[in-house]
Amino acid sequence: MTDLSEVASVISVAPDLIQIEVRSSDEYRDLGVEIEIGSYLKISDDNDLAMVVIVKSYRIKDRLGDASGQELSTLSFVIDTQPVGRLQDGKFSRGGKQIAIPPTRIEIAGKDVLEEIYSSVEDKKKFSFGSLVQNEAVRVVVDGDKFFGKHIGVIGSTGSGKSCTVAKIIQEGTKPSSAQENGGILNNSHVIIFDLHGEYRSAFPDSNVIDTTNLKLPYWLMNSEELEEMFIESRENNSHNQISQFRQAVIENKKRYLREGGRGVSYDSPVYFSLREVINYLSNLNLEVIGKLDNEHLPKLANGDLVQNRSDFYFPSLLRFAEQSTAGGRKASNGPFHGEFNRFLMRLDARLNDKRLSFLLNPRKEDAEESEYGTDDLAEILGQFTGYGFQKKRNITIIDLSGIPFEVLSVVVSLITRLIFTFNFYFKKNKVSSGRDLPFLLVYEEAHNYIPQSEGARYGSVKKAIERIAKEGRKYGVSLMIVSQRPSEISETVFSQCNNFVAMRLTNPADQHYVKRLLPDTVGAITDALPSLEKQEVIVIGDSILVPSLVKIDDIDRRPDSHDINFHTEWQQDWLDVAVSGILEKWRE
Repeated sequence: MTDLSEVASVISVAPDLIQIEVRSSDEYRDLGVEIEIGSYLKISDDNDLAMVVIVKSYRIKDRLGDASGQELSTLSFVIDTQPVGRLQDGKFSRGGKQIAIPPTRIEIAGKDVLEEIYSSVEDKKKFSFGSLVQNEAVRVVVDGDKFFGKHIGVIGSTGSGKSCTVAKIIQEGTKPSSAQENGGILNNSHVIIFDLHGEYRSAFPDSNVIDTTNLKLPYWLMNSEELEEMFIESRENNSHNQISQFRQAVIENKKRYLREGGRGVSYDSPVYFSLREVINYLSNLNLEVIGKLDNEHLPKLANGDLVQNRSDFYFPSLLRFAEQSTAGGRKASNGPFHGEFNRFLMRLDARLNDKRLSFLLNPRKEDAEESEYGTDDLAEILGQFTGYGFQKKRNITIIDLSGIPFEVLSVVVSLITRLIFTFNFYFKKNKVSSGRDLPFLLVYEEAHNYIPQSEGARYGSVKKAIERIAKEGRKYGVSLMIVSQRPSEISETVFSQCNNFVAMRLTNPADQHYVKRLLPDTVGAITDALPSLEKQEVIVIGDSILVPSLVKIDDIDRRPDSHDINFHTEWQQDWLDVAVSGILEKWRE
């Protein structure tokens, strides 16, 4: 530890600023040390109390002169530092009382002091994924329970290394202990990654990967917001009629398929219903004609029969209704919704016949009959995401969203998110495993694409699902990792609930301002470095770490497939012959 007391002294002390004057640049240079912005200093008094400060900035004070007034070449300068905590009796803690005036000793904080800062974390909770940028011999240790248990924001401009940082954090967090590894025992970590670009497979080769080729997510699991986002066009004048009758049809159809008469079934119940039958119901409602003769005033079929109960007649098939007429013996008029649902039915049919949406609207079991998934198959469906439904259990599940049509992306993310939260909600409520918990970490890559700041019907369901977890999830063992290159575009309700941040280089001023406003700590000496961070350099700040730290992320062996294309290098290569027909065939598929 280098002593600066001979060349420097404290000239100002405030709660958030301590100024140090270095009297002679020549004497400082003779010490052979380098103090940089971000360096840690230790300032002590005679009461065995020391403040640890971080260098925020410096400025030249003036030029010194000799006895004759001749100006000398040496300079004096003032270093502005920001207190980050205190050392007393060998223990580091945040905040606390200030040092006595005047301080008696100024030193550059050595490895022992820096390690003391991170040593207060209990051994069983210690978690590390990098070293201190200012001294790479010092491991930065966070409280793993507070890091993963209190939502995490991972932010950085494109190309700053977000994917590798996320992968490294998850790899370290889910790593088995030596005893588990030697015994072939799977630990109790559960991570679900919503992978927008399909880049995490290579980082987690042992994970369970779900994409459009094997994803089974039946539409009947959707709740009211998801169903209406999927099928209703909110800008149409009669959307309120579409919602009310679609809701009625879904509830009645669920009752038809639920045992014991469907008592207690609701629009949101995870119970099978037939979308084709719901379309039949609405089509019949759209063509309905009401008999107007005495004692009729009910839907009337072409054969003269009256429909006493729409649920008994309208679901199985399309019906032929009596003709509208004002003639006395055949008096009949169009029903209240006659012709109202023409566009709605076209949209429903288009969705149902879209092969891209088969995983959602027409998922089939891999049995001989290729039968539909029903209410009793909920455990199998849920097992895709929890890891409990596969022959070989997995700690990490990757939801590859790269093949999901963009118009249903938010619905898919919303539905899976809600299923996991509901599963853990009832796990805790029913105390399935006495004394044990089942924590899940949900990782949302490029989160600004489906939980935006802006309001809109398209994102209503997914925002509601994720915002609920942001506010309530920790009580039920569900935590979030929100990953984005545009934090200012993400729902503030979600981001404001993050208690830990891993911040990489941010070049957009709006994003920088937004992040500084949300960060739980206001250590300017650290956060001011956001625009100039190098690759693998991050700011870790929040409840899990005792002092905000500039961290160099450890090298990663298994990297995500997220490398940038080297345009100029590729352009210099020989012409690449491409099998265009093969690409188009894949496109058509």
